[in-house]
Amino acid sequence: MLDPNADTLTRATHLMRSAWSATLLYDQSPFDTQCMIDPRTGDFIVAIDKDALKATDIVLACPRDSFDTLIRISIELSDSTTEEQRDRFTAYHLPSTTPLLAVGKFDYAKLDSGEVVTPDQCPLNNPLVDGMGRLCKVLNADRSRLSSLCNKLSGVAHDSPLAVGVDPAGIDIRASFGLVRLVLPTPITDLGNAMNTIESLLESCDA
Repeated sequence: MLDPNADTLTRATHLMRSAWSATLLYDQSPFDTQCMIDPRTGDFIVAIDKDALKATDIVLACPRDSFDTLIRISIELSDSTTEEQRDRFTAYHLPSTTPLLAVGKFDYAKLDSGEVVTPDQCPLNNPLVDGMGRLCKVLNADRSRLSSLCNKLSGVAHDSPLAVGVDPAGIDIRASFGLVRLVLPTPITDLGNAMNTIESLLESCDA
């Protein structure tokens, strides 16, 4: 087993934070699903088939189960979702009908390069969670400027962008065609400097 280095941990964290679609494999049965990370706990919130709760071997293959799957995340499922978790899932995915949701506790993940990472190495809880609503409000105050920020950070000026999440490494955007992750040029170290960083990025789009 290969020991992950700093670059591997950064890549693994990025892949898991942007794992919004996946194949849920429960005892090898495939189920195409949508998911996202609960910023408060670092657990995955996953739309499931009810039979998955009985399975003993549960993996999220992201973005799909194939020979070139980027990351496979081993999880333990529980159906005890909170109202906050369900609301966050809806903010990301806008499901036309309410799916059966479960909490997926992250056990370990294996990258396509062979490295294995654990929750201790890649914590997924978001230290900005208590200020995330305020940060998204600032980002969404001017949607044309947010579109310019999308173009600045991703190279694409997405239509009708809406910020739905902010964490130390990136901004999650719900656009007209789906979800997009904007990687911040410099990580936000704490909530204290998060607002200044976001405002500076937006102001740079006016230059």
